[in-house]
Amino acid sequence: MANLTPGSFRDCKLETPLRKRRSRVSITNEFSVKRQRVSEAIGSIDVSTDAEQRQEYADINAEPRADRFIATRPETLFPMNTTPRTNRMAKIFGLADDRFLQFTDTTNTSSDCKMFTSLRRSASQLFHSPPTVHQTSAAAHLGKRRQFILALDGPGIPQDPWAYPLSWSSTNVIAVACGHDVYYQDLDTRQIAHLCNLPRPSLGRIRALMFAPRGLYAALGTTTGCVQVWDAASQSRVRSWPNTDWMSVSALAWRPCSRVFAVGRADGRLALLDVRAPDEVHKFRGHKGEIYGTQWSHDERFMVSSDAHGTVHLWDARNMSTRVGKMKHESSVKAVAWCPWKPDLLATGGTYPDGRIHIWSTSSLSNTLSPAPVETIATHSSVYSLQWSPHARELLSTHGFAWHARERLPDVPEPAASPYTNSITVHAFPTGRRLVSVAAHTGTVSQSCLGPDGTMVFTICYREEAMKMWKVWGRREEVGKKESAFDKFSIR
Repeated sequence: MANLTPGSFRDCKLETPLRKRRSRVSITNEFSVKRQRVSEAIGSIDVSTDAEQRQEYADINAEPRADRFIATRPETLFPMNTTPRTNRMAKIFGLADDRFLQFTDTTNTSSDCKMFTSLRRSASQLFHSPPTVHQTSAAAHLGKRRQFILALDGPGIPQDPWAYPLSWSSTNVIAVACGHDVYYQDLDTRQIAHLCNLPRPSLGRIRALMFAPRGLYAALGTTTGCVQVWDAASQSRVRSWPNTDWMSVSALAWRPCSRVFAVGRADGRLALLDVRAPDEVHKFRGHKGEIYGTQWSHDERFMVSSDAHGTVHLWDARNMSTRVGKMKHESSVKAVAWCPWKPDLLATGGTYPDGRIHIWSTSSLSNTLSPAPVETIATHSSVYSLQWSPHARELLSTHGFAWHARERLPDVPEPAASPYTNSITVHAFPTGRRLVSVAAHTGTVSQSCLGPDGTMVFTICYREEAMKMWKVWGRREEVGKKESAFDKFSIR
Protein backbone atom coordinates (compact mmCIF):
# COMPACT_ATOMS: atom_id res chain seq x y z
CA MET A 1 0.00 0.00 0.00
CA ALA A 2 3.00 2.37 0.54
CA ASN A 3 4.11 2.14 -3.15
CA LEU A 4 0.69 2.98 -4.54
CA THR A 5 0.25 6.30 -6.21
CA PRO A 6 -2.78 8.48 -5.53
CA GLY A 7 -4.43 7.40 -8.78
CA SER A 8 -3.83 3.72 -8.32
CA PHE A 9 -7.16 3.11 -6.57
CA ARG A 10 -8.92 3.27 -9.92
CA ASP A 11 -6.82 0.39 -11.21
CA CYS A 12 -7.53 -1.84 -8.22
CA LYS A 13 -8.70 -5.26 -9.40
CA LEU A 14 -10.11 -6.43 -6.03
CA GLU A 15 -13.68 -7.70 -6.31
CA THR A 16 -16.37 -6.44 -4.06
CA PRO A 17 -17.48 -9.25 -1.72
CA LEU A 18 -20.90 -10.65 -2.54
CA ARG A 19 -23.79 -10.16 -0.16
CA LYS A 20 -24.73 -13.26 1.76
CA ARG A 21 -27.27 -15.40 0.00
CA ARG A 22 -30.52 -16.27 1.76
CA SER A 23 -32.15 -19.65 1.80
CA ARG A 24 -35.88 -20.31 2.41
CA VAL A 25 -34.90 -23.49 4.22
CA SER A 26 -33.12 -21.75 7.04
CA ILE A 27 -35.40 -18.78 7.68
CA THR A 28 -39.03 -18.40 8.51
CA ASN A 29 -39.47 -14.88 7.15
CA GLU A 30 -38.55 -14.21 3.56
CA PHE A 31 -37.50 -10.66 4.27
CA SER A 32 -35.38 -11.39 7.34
CA VAL A 33 -31.63 -10.86 6.99
CA LYS A 34 -30.80 -13.24 9.85
CA ARG A 35 -29.67 -16.76 9.01
CA GLN A 36 -30.42 -19.70 11.28
CA ARG A 37 -28.03 -22.59 11.75
CA VAL A 38 -28.92 -25.69 9.83
CA SER A 39 -27.75 -29.05 11.12
CA GLU A 40 -25.54 -31.16 8.95
CA ALA A 41 -28.04 -33.97 9.47
CA ILE A 42 -30.21 -32.44 6.76
CA GLY A 43 -27.51 -32.98 4.16
CA SER A 44 -26.26 -30.66 1.49
CA ILE A 45 -28.95 -28.48 0.03
CA ASP A 46 -28.36 -26.89 -3.34
CA VAL A 47 -29.84 -23.43 -3.23
CA SER A 48 -27.66 -21.73 -5.82
CA THR A 49 -30.14 -22.08 -8.65
CA ASP A 50 -32.97 -20.73 -6.57
CA ALA A 51 -30.82 -17.87 -5.32
CA GLU A 52 -29.68 -16.81 -8.77
CA GLN A 53 -33.21 -16.56 -9.99
CA ARG A 54 -34.22 -14.33 -7.08
CA GLN A 55 -33.47 -10.68 -7.03
CA GLU A 56 -30.79 -9.60 -4.65
CA TYR A 57 -33.01 -6.95 -3.22
CA ALA A 58 -36.74 -6.80 -3.23
CA ASP A 59 -38.45 -4.13 -5.22
CA ILE A 60 -39.29 -1.33 -2.86
CA ASN A 61 -42.37 -0.42 -4.90
CA ALA A 62 -43.77 -3.96 -4.87
CA GLU A 63 -46.56 -4.91 -2.47
CA PRO A 64 -45.11 -6.86 0.48
CA ARG A 65 -46.18 -10.52 0.54
CA ALA A 66 -45.77 -11.03 4.29
CA ASP A 67 -46.40 -9.09 7.42
CA ARG A 68 -43.29 -7.33 8.65
CA PHE A 69 -44.06 -8.19 12.26
CA ILE A 70 -45.60 -11.69 11.94
CA ALA A 71 -43.31 -14.42 10.73
CA THR A 72 -44.40 -16.66 7.89
CA ARG A 73 -45.87 -19.94 9.12
CA PRO A 74 -43.32 -22.74 8.73
CA GLU A 75 -44.07 -25.72 6.55
CA THR A 76 -43.70 -28.12 9.49
CA LEU A 77 -45.03 -27.81 13.00
CA PHE A 78 -41.67 -28.48 14.66
CA PRO A 79 -38.17 -28.67 13.17
CA MET A 80 -38.00 -32.36 13.95
CA ASN A 81 -35.23 -33.02 11.39
CA THR A 82 -32.61 -30.80 12.94
CA THR A 83 -30.63 -33.73 14.34
CA PRO A 84 -30.63 -37.45 13.60
CA ARG A 85 -31.84 -38.24 17.11
CA THR A 86 -34.74 -35.80 16.81
CA ASN A 87 -35.63 -37.17 13.41
CA ARG A 88 -35.65 -40.71 14.81
CA MET A 89 -37.89 -39.71 17.71
CA ALA A 90 -40.25 -37.92 15.31
CA LYS A 91 -40.65 -41.06 13.23
CA ILE A 92 -41.40 -43.14 16.30
CA PHE A 93 -44.15 -40.82 17.52
CA GLY A 94 -45.59 -40.24 14.04
CA LEU A 95 -44.61 -36.58 13.73
CA ALA A 96 -42.14 -36.79 10.82
CA ASP A 97 -44.44 -35.64 8.05
CA ASP A 98 -45.05 -32.60 5.91
CA ARG A 99 -48.44 -32.15 7.55
CA PHE A 100 -48.87 -30.45 10.89
CA LEU A 101 -50.61 -33.48 12.39
CA GLN A 102 -50.49 -37.08 11.35
CA PHE A 103 -53.80 -38.81 12.03
CA THR A 104 -52.92 -42.16 10.48
CA ASP A 105 -51.92 -45.05 12.70
CA THR A 106 -48.43 -46.33 12.12
CA THR A 107 -47.97 -50.00 11.34
CA ASN A 108 -44.45 -50.19 12.66
CA THR A 109 -44.12 -53.38 14.67
CA SER A 110 -40.51 -52.98 15.69
CA SER A 111 -39.42 -53.71 19.23
CA ASP A 112 -38.79 -50.01 19.85
CA CYS A 113 -42.33 -49.16 18.80
CA LYS A 114 -43.76 -51.83 21.08
CA MET A 115 -41.62 -50.55 23.93
CA PHE A 116 -42.81 -46.98 23.50
CA THR A 117 -46.41 -48.17 23.19
CA SER A 118 -46.14 -49.97 26.51
CA LEU A 119 -44.51 -46.91 28.04
CA ARG A 120 -47.36 -44.69 26.85
CA ARG A 121 -49.89 -47.18 28.21
CA SER A 122 -48.11 -47.27 31.57
CA ALA A 123 -48.00 -43.49 31.72
CA SER A 124 -51.71 -43.24 30.94
CA GLN A 125 -52.46 -45.65 33.77
CA LEU A 126 -50.59 -43.39 36.17
CA PHE A 127 -52.93 -40.52 35.35
CA HIS A 128 -56.05 -42.72 35.33
CA SER A 129 -57.59 -43.02 38.77
CA PRO A 130 -59.63 -46.22 39.32
CA PRO A 131 -63.32 -45.76 40.14
CA THR A 132 -63.95 -45.61 43.84
CA VAL A 133 -66.48 -48.01 45.34
CA HIS A 134 -68.67 -46.49 48.02
CA GLN A 135 -68.72 -48.26 51.35
CA THR A 136 -72.49 -48.74 51.17
CA SER A 137 -72.54 -50.15 47.64
CA ALA A 138 -73.28 -53.80 46.93
CA ALA A 139 -70.02 -53.97 44.98
CA ALA A 140 -68.14 -53.51 48.26
CA HIS A 141 -70.10 -56.23 50.10
CA LEU A 142 -71.94 -58.74 47.94
CA GLY A 143 -69.40 -58.24 45.17
CA LYS A 144 -66.52 -59.26 47.45
CA ARG A 145 -68.23 -61.91 49.55
CA ARG A 146 -70.40 -63.82 47.15
CA GLN A 147 -71.53 -66.36 49.76
CA PHE A 148 -74.62 -66.46 51.93
CA ILE A 149 -74.29 -65.84 55.67
CA LEU A 150 -77.09 -68.07 56.95
CA ALA A 151 -79.16 -70.90 55.46
CA LEU A 152 -82.45 -72.21 56.85
CA ASP A 153 -84.62 -75.14 55.81
CA GLY A 154 -88.27 -74.65 54.93
CA PRO A 155 -89.88 -78.06 54.39
CA GLY A 156 -93.41 -77.80 53.10
CA ILE A 157 -93.23 -74.27 51.70
CA PRO A 158 -95.69 -73.66 48.82
CA GLN A 159 -94.47 -75.03 45.50
CA ASP A 160 -95.67 -71.88 43.82
CA PRO A 161 -93.42 -69.10 42.44
CA TRP A 162 -96.24 -66.56 42.96
CA ALA A 163 -96.61 -67.26 46.70
CA TYR A 164 -95.25 -65.15 49.58
CA PRO A 165 -94.23 -67.65 52.29
CA LEU A 166 -91.44 -65.51 53.81
CA SER A 167 -91.51 -62.35 55.95
CA TRP A 168 -88.95 -60.40 58.01
CA SER A 169 -90.15 -58.20 60.88
CA SER A 170 -88.76 -54.89 62.07
CA THR A 171 -87.67 -56.66 65.29
CA ASN A 172 -85.36 -59.03 63.35
CA VAL A 173 -87.68 -62.03 63.39
CA ILE A 174 -87.91 -64.18 60.26
CA ALA A 175 -91.08 -66.22 59.67
CA VAL A 176 -91.89 -68.86 57.06
CA ALA A 177 -95.13 -70.60 56.08
CA CYS A 178 -94.81 -74.37 55.73
CA GLY A 179 -98.08 -75.89 54.62
CA HIS A 180 -100.62 -75.33 57.43
CA ASP A 181 -98.01 -74.04 59.93
CA VAL A 182 -95.99 -70.90 60.50
CA TYR A 183 -92.57 -71.00 62.17
CA TYR A 184 -90.39 -68.07 63.12
CA GLN A 185 -86.88 -67.50 64.43
CA ASP A 186 -85.42 -64.61 66.37
CA LEU A 187 -82.17 -63.89 64.54
CA ASP A 188 -80.72 -62.14 67.58
CA THR A 189 -81.17 -65.08 69.96
CA ARG A 190 -81.47 -67.82 67.29
CA GLN A 191 -84.52 -69.23 69.06
CA ILE A 192 -87.08 -71.03 66.88
CA ALA A 193 -90.79 -71.09 67.76
CA HIS A 194 -94.06 -72.30 66.27
CA LEU A 195 -96.56 -69.51 65.70
CA CYS A 196 -99.77 -71.15 64.50
CA ASN A 197 -101.41 -74.09 62.81
CA LEU A 198 -104.52 -74.27 60.63
CA PRO A 199 -106.06 -77.57 61.72
CA ARG A 200 -109.10 -77.69 59.45
CA PRO A 201 -108.57 -78.58 55.79
CA SER A 202 -111.28 -76.09 54.89
CA LEU A 203 -108.95 -73.27 55.89
CA GLY A 204 -106.52 -74.31 53.16
CA ARG A 205 -102.75 -73.94 52.99
CA ILE A 206 -100.97 -70.69 53.79
CA ARG A 207 -100.02 -68.87 50.60
CA ALA A 208 -99.16 -65.35 51.77
CA LEU A 209 -97.49 -64.15 54.99
CA MET A 210 -96.42 -60.67 56.02
CA PHE A 211 -95.36 -58.91 59.23
CA ALA A 212 -96.71 -55.48 60.10
CA PRO A 213 -94.24 -52.58 59.69
CA ARG A 214 -94.09 -52.24 63.49
CA GLY A 215 -94.42 -54.87 66.16
CA LEU A 216 -94.97 -58.59 65.72
CA TYR A 217 -98.41 -58.71 64.11
CA ALA A 218 -98.37 -61.15 61.20
CA ALA A 219 -101.13 -61.40 58.59
CA LEU A 220 -101.61 -64.61 56.62
CA GLY A 221 -103.84 -65.62 53.74
CA THR A 222 -104.74 -69.12 52.60
CA THR A 223 -105.61 -70.89 49.38
CA THR A 224 -109.29 -70.97 50.35
CA GLY A 225 -109.50 -67.22 51.00
CA CYS A 226 -109.21 -67.17 54.80
CA VAL A 227 -107.34 -64.21 56.32
CA GLN A 228 -105.97 -64.15 59.88
CA VAL A 229 -103.76 -61.90 62.01
CA TRP A 230 -101.53 -63.41 64.70
CA ASP A 231 -99.41 -61.83 67.42
CA ALA A 232 -95.98 -63.48 67.47
CA ALA A 233 -95.16 -61.99 70.86
CA SER A 234 -98.04 -63.73 72.63
CA GLN A 235 -98.50 -66.49 70.00
CA SER A 236 -102.23 -65.79 69.87
CA ARG A 237 -104.69 -65.05 67.10
CA VAL A 238 -105.93 -61.46 66.98
CA ARG A 239 -108.53 -61.50 64.19
CA SER A 240 -109.93 -63.81 61.49
CA TRP A 241 -111.94 -62.98 58.35
CA PRO A 242 -113.60 -65.88 56.51
CA ASN A 243 -114.12 -65.77 52.78
CA THR A 244 -117.49 -66.82 51.48
CA ASP A 245 -116.54 -67.18 47.81
CA TRP A 246 -113.43 -69.33 48.50
CA MET A 247 -111.13 -67.14 46.43
CA SER A 248 -107.45 -67.69 47.19
CA VAL A 249 -105.41 -64.91 48.80
CA SER A 250 -102.54 -64.09 46.45
CA ALA A 251 -100.96 -60.94 47.96
CA LEU A 252 -100.80 -58.97 51.23
CA ALA A 253 -99.52 -55.47 52.01
CA TRP A 254 -99.55 -53.59 55.33
CA ARG A 255 -100.05 -49.85 55.25
CA PRO A 256 -97.11 -48.02 56.92
CA CYS A 257 -97.74 -46.83 60.48
CA SER A 258 -101.21 -48.34 60.50
CA ARG A 259 -103.24 -51.42 61.47
CA VAL A 260 -104.75 -51.55 57.97
CA PHE A 261 -103.57 -53.91 55.24
CA ALA A 262 -104.60 -54.73 51.69
CA VAL A 263 -105.54 -58.18 50.44
CA GLY A 264 -105.36 -59.24 46.80
CA ARG A 265 -107.29 -62.27 45.58
CA ALA A 266 -107.21 -64.67 42.65
CA ASP A 267 -110.29 -63.16 40.99
CA GLY A 268 -108.72 -59.68 40.79
CA ARG A 269 -110.53 -58.17 43.79
CA LEU A 270 -108.85 -55.96 46.35
CA ALA A 271 -109.97 -55.43 49.94
CA LEU A 272 -108.84 -53.32 52.89
CA LEU A 273 -108.91 -54.95 56.33
CA ASP A 274 -108.45 -53.35 59.74
CA VAL A 275 -107.27 -55.37 62.72
CA ARG A 276 -109.79 -53.51 64.88
CA ALA A 277 -112.78 -54.18 62.58
CA PRO A 278 -114.47 -57.57 62.15
CA ASP A 279 -115.53 -56.87 58.55
CA GLU A 280 -113.81 -55.60 55.44
CA VAL A 281 -113.29 -51.83 55.52
CA HIS A 282 -113.36 -51.43 51.76
CA LYS A 283 -113.72 -53.81 48.83
CA PHE A 284 -113.41 -53.11 45.11
CA ARG A 285 -112.52 -54.90 41.89
CA GLY A 286 -109.19 -53.70 40.63
CA HIS A 287 -107.99 -56.23 38.05
CA LYS A 288 -109.28 -58.70 35.50
CA GLY A 289 -106.63 -61.30 36.36
CA GLU A 290 -105.15 -62.77 39.53
CA ILE A 291 -103.35 -60.22 41.66
CA TYR A 292 -99.68 -61.12 42.08
CA GLY A 293 -98.26 -58.07 43.86
CA THR A 294 -99.32 -55.13 46.00
CA GLN A 295 -97.45 -52.55 48.10
CA TRP A 296 -97.96 -49.14 49.73
CA SER A 297 -95.66 -46.21 49.07
CA HIS A 298 -93.50 -45.01 51.95
CA ASP A 299 -95.27 -41.64 52.11
CA GLU A 300 -98.66 -43.47 52.15
CA ARG A 301 -99.94 -41.52 49.15
CA PHE A 302 -100.35 -44.45 46.75
CA MET A 303 -100.85 -48.18 46.63
CA VAL A 304 -99.72 -50.28 43.68
CA SER A 305 -101.14 -53.61 42.52
CA SER A 306 -100.16 -55.93 39.67
CA ASP A 307 -101.76 -58.95 38.06
CA ALA A 308 -101.20 -61.98 35.84
CA HIS A 309 -101.97 -60.01 32.66
CA GLY A 310 -99.08 -57.59 33.16
CA THR A 311 -101.27 -54.68 34.25
CA VAL A 312 -100.04 -52.41 37.05
CA HIS A 313 -102.59 -50.12 38.71
CA LEU A 314 -101.88 -47.14 40.96
CA TRP A 315 -104.47 -46.19 43.57
CA ASP A 316 -104.97 -43.00 45.56
CA ALA A 317 -104.67 -43.80 49.27
CA ARG A 318 -107.26 -41.14 50.16
CA ASN A 319 -109.85 -42.72 47.88
CA MET A 320 -109.08 -46.33 47.05
CA SER A 321 -111.82 -46.48 44.44
CA THR A 322 -109.95 -43.92 42.32
CA ARG A 323 -107.27 -45.23 40.00
CA VAL A 324 -104.65 -42.60 39.27
CA GLY A 325 -102.35 -44.55 36.98
CA LYS A 326 -102.06 -47.60 34.77
CA MET A 327 -98.84 -49.18 33.55
CA LYS A 328 -98.30 -52.22 31.37
CA HIS A 329 -95.84 -55.10 30.97
CA GLU A 330 -95.87 -57.82 28.34
CA SER A 331 -96.11 -60.60 30.92
CA SER A 332 -97.22 -61.35 34.48
CA VAL A 333 -95.93 -58.93 37.10
CA LYS A 334 -95.19 -59.98 40.66
CA ALA A 335 -92.22 -57.76 41.55
CA VAL A 336 -93.20 -54.26 42.73
CA ALA A 337 -91.17 -51.97 45.01
CA TRP A 338 -91.34 -48.34 46.14
CA CYS A 339 -88.16 -46.32 46.61
CA PRO A 340 -87.55 -45.28 50.26
CA TRP A 341 -85.37 -42.21 49.57
CA LYS A 342 -87.46 -40.93 46.61
CA PRO A 343 -91.08 -41.87 47.31
CA ASP A 344 -92.32 -41.06 43.81
CA LEU A 345 -90.20 -43.82 42.21
CA LEU A 346 -91.80 -47.22 41.59
CA ALA A 347 -90.01 -50.28 40.21
CA THR A 348 -91.86 -53.15 38.53
CA GLY A 349 -90.51 -56.34 36.97
CA GLY A 350 -91.97 -58.77 34.45
CA THR A 351 -91.51 -62.49 33.86
CA TYR A 352 -91.37 -64.39 30.57
CA PRO A 353 -91.49 -63.12 27.83
CA ASP A 354 -91.11 -59.53 29.11
CA GLY A 355 -88.00 -59.81 31.29
CA ARG A 356 -87.74 -56.06 31.91
CA ILE A 357 -87.52 -53.85 34.97
CA HIS A 358 -89.38 -50.57 34.56
CA ILE A 359 -88.90 -47.61 36.88
CA TRP A 360 -91.81 -45.16 36.94
CA SER A 361 -92.29 -41.72 38.47
CA THR A 362 -95.63 -40.75 40.00
CA SER A 363 -94.81 -37.08 39.39
CA SER A 364 -95.64 -37.62 35.69
CA LEU A 365 -99.14 -38.89 36.46
CA SER A 366 -100.58 -35.40 36.21
CA ASN A 367 -99.97 -35.41 32.46
CA THR A 368 -101.27 -38.87 31.57
CA LEU A 369 -102.72 -41.94 33.24
CA SER A 370 -100.26 -44.14 31.33
CA PRO A 371 -96.82 -42.61 31.89
CA ALA A 372 -93.64 -43.77 30.20
CA PRO A 373 -90.96 -45.34 32.41
CA VAL A 374 -88.04 -43.13 33.34
CA GLU A 375 -85.68 -46.10 33.14
CA THR A 376 -85.86 -49.61 31.67
CA ILE A 377 -83.47 -52.46 32.40
CA ALA A 378 -83.64 -55.40 29.99
CA THR A 379 -82.59 -58.57 31.82
CA HIS A 380 -84.04 -61.20 29.46
CA SER A 381 -84.93 -63.25 32.52
CA SER A 382 -87.92 -63.66 34.81
CA VAL A 383 -88.02 -61.05 37.59
CA TYR A 384 -89.81 -62.20 40.76
CA SER A 385 -88.93 -59.60 43.41
CA LEU A 386 -87.37 -56.14 43.77
CA GLN A 387 -85.77 -54.36 46.73
CA TRP A 388 -84.54 -50.76 46.90
CA SER A 389 -81.53 -50.08 49.10
CA PRO A 390 -82.19 -47.45 51.80
CA HIS A 391 -78.45 -46.67 51.99
CA ALA A 392 -77.37 -46.56 48.33
CA ARG A 393 -78.89 -45.63 45.00
CA GLU A 394 -79.18 -49.25 43.97
CA LEU A 395 -81.92 -51.75 43.17
CA LEU A 396 -81.85 -55.49 43.86
CA SER A 397 -83.74 -58.03 41.76
CA THR A 398 -84.19 -61.79 42.03
CA HIS A 399 -84.60 -63.95 38.97
CA GLY A 400 -85.62 -67.31 37.59
CA PHE A 401 -84.64 -68.73 34.23
CA ALA A 402 -83.18 -66.62 31.42
CA TRP A 403 -83.45 -66.74 27.63
CA HIS A 404 -81.75 -65.42 24.52
CA ALA A 405 -82.80 -62.01 23.25
CA ARG A 406 -84.89 -62.39 20.10
CA GLU A 407 -87.36 -60.28 18.20
CA ARG A 408 -90.02 -62.95 18.61
CA LEU A 409 -89.94 -65.46 21.47
CA PRO A 410 -91.64 -68.86 21.34
CA ASP A 411 -94.64 -69.65 23.49
CA VAL A 412 -92.68 -72.35 25.30
CA PRO A 413 -89.62 -70.87 27.05
CA GLU A 414 -86.18 -72.03 25.98
CA PRO A 415 -83.87 -71.44 28.96
CA ALA A 416 -80.36 -70.18 28.24
CA ALA A 417 -77.24 -69.63 30.32
CA SER A 418 -77.03 -66.12 31.72
CA PRO A 419 -75.61 -64.28 34.76
CA TYR A 420 -79.23 -63.54 35.71
CA THR A 421 -80.27 -67.20 35.94
CA ASN A 422 -81.53 -67.97 39.49
CA SER A 423 -79.56 -65.00 40.77
CA ILE A 424 -79.75 -61.96 42.95
CA THR A 425 -78.58 -58.97 40.94
CA VAL A 426 -77.92 -55.39 42.00
CA HIS A 427 -78.33 -52.51 39.54
CA ALA A 428 -77.14 -48.93 39.84
CA PHE A 429 -79.65 -46.10 39.61
CA PRO A 430 -80.24 -44.15 37.42
CA THR A 431 -77.82 -45.73 34.94
CA GLY A 432 -79.28 -49.24 35.27
CA ARG A 433 -75.78 -50.72 35.10
CA ARG A 434 -75.47 -54.22 36.53
CA LEU A 435 -73.08 -54.08 39.49
CA VAL A 436 -73.04 -57.68 40.70
CA SER A 437 -74.86 -60.94 40.07
CA VAL A 438 -74.66 -63.97 42.33
CA ALA A 439 -76.22 -67.37 41.64
CA ALA A 440 -78.24 -67.63 44.84
CA HIS A 441 -80.10 -70.92 44.36
CA THR A 442 -80.38 -73.83 41.97
CA GLY A 443 -83.96 -72.87 41.16
CA THR A 444 -86.15 -69.80 40.85
CA VAL A 445 -85.56 -67.15 43.52
CA SER A 446 -89.26 -66.51 43.96
CA GLN A 447 -89.17 -64.00 46.85
CA SER A 448 -86.83 -61.73 48.80
CA CYS A 449 -87.15 -59.80 52.07
CA LEU A 450 -85.16 -56.78 53.20
CA GLY A 451 -83.86 -56.81 56.77
CA PRO A 452 -84.65 -54.13 59.35
CA ASP A 453 -81.18 -52.56 59.04
CA GLY A 454 -81.45 -52.30 55.25
CA THR A 455 -78.24 -54.23 54.55
CA MET A 456 -79.32 -57.90 54.68
CA VAL A 457 -81.61 -59.73 52.27
CA PHE A 458 -83.32 -63.11 52.72
CA THR A 459 -84.13 -65.15 49.61
CA ILE A 460 -86.23 -68.28 49.21
CA CYS A 461 -86.36 -71.05 46.62
CA TYR A 462 -89.37 -73.36 46.63
CA ARG A 463 -87.50 -76.03 44.65
CA GLU A 464 -84.75 -76.26 47.27
CA GLU A 465 -87.15 -75.61 50.17
CA ALA A 466 -84.41 -73.41 51.58
CA MET A 467 -83.85 -69.80 52.62
CA LYS A 468 -80.57 -67.89 52.55
CA MET A 469 -79.45 -64.62 54.10
CA TRP A 470 -77.05 -62.35 52.20
CA LYS A 471 -75.01 -59.32 53.15
CA VAL A 472 -75.76 -57.01 50.23
CA TRP A 473 -75.16 -53.41 51.32
CA GLY A 474 -73.41 -51.43 54.03
CA ARG A 475 -74.66 -48.72 56.35
CA ARG A 476 -73.56 -45.12 56.30
CA GLU A 477 -71.34 -44.02 59.12
CA GLU A 478 -73.26 -41.84 61.52
CA VAL A 479 -71.29 -38.69 62.17
CA GLY A 480 -72.04 -37.24 65.59
CA LYS A 481 -72.69 -33.54 65.98
CA LYS A 482 -69.67 -31.69 67.32
CA GLU A 483 -70.21 -29.54 70.37
CA SER A 484 -70.04 -25.87 69.57
CA ALA A 485 -68.75 -23.15 71.86
CA PHE A 486 -72.10 -21.40 71.56
CA ASP A 487 -73.96 -24.44 72.94
CA LYS A 488 -72.78 -23.56 76.44
CA PHE A 489 -74.42 -20.17 76.22
CA SER A 490 -77.65 -21.17 74.47
CA ILE A 491 -80.93 -20.01 75.96
CA ARG A 492 -83.08 -22.92 77.09
